[in-house]
Amino acid sequence: MKCPVCSDSSLHITSLESRLNASCCSDCQGQWISANDYWTWLKHHGETLPEKEPDELPIQADDVQRAKLCPECKRIMLRYKVGHSLDFRLDQCGSCNGVWFDANEWEALKQRNLHDEVHLIFSAPWQSQVRKDEARKLLEAIYTEAFSDDYGKIKEIKSWIENHPEQEKILNYLSNEDPYEIGASNSAN
Repeated sequence: MKCPVCSDSSLHITSLESRLNASCCSDCQGQWISANDYWTWLKHHGETLPEKEPDELPIQADDVQRAKLCPECKRIMLRYKVGHSLDFRLDQCGSCNGVWFDANEWEALKQRNLHDEVHLIFSAPWQSQVRKDEARKLLEAIYTEAFSDDYGKIKEIKSWIENHPEQEKILNYLSNEDPYEIGASNSAN
């Protein structure tokens, strides 16, 4: 098999984990794991480990961002965002379901205990959550810029209102242009 990144380099078999073989490239340090090898390893791996928070010094992965051909069946692989504060994508063959890990991607997943959930990364629910998390980050950045130093206080007030037993009355008061006007449509009752 040839490396999908280096094209001319042949992949050699190595043991990535106990009971998990991978085909590695000596040049780019990428790793190919066949779907069969992954599922066999996962079956013997035991219980799924809980996800860990990012370390202060996370492992930097080489995310080669060009199209790659599957080393097994030569079809173009699809790229999937990992998410969970990991800023790289995994390449999966849509035909044989094998996965290509650019240099250090497996190690970065393992550092966070996500290496035993690789199969979930390619699922619709996982990808949907990745998109939601990205949208949330984007909106957080917009609000931070728009409100600058007041943003923390605004979030504090919002939380206070959300947890207050008289939430509806407070929101009525705040949304009424003149809550003291007699006959106002939004009374405090």
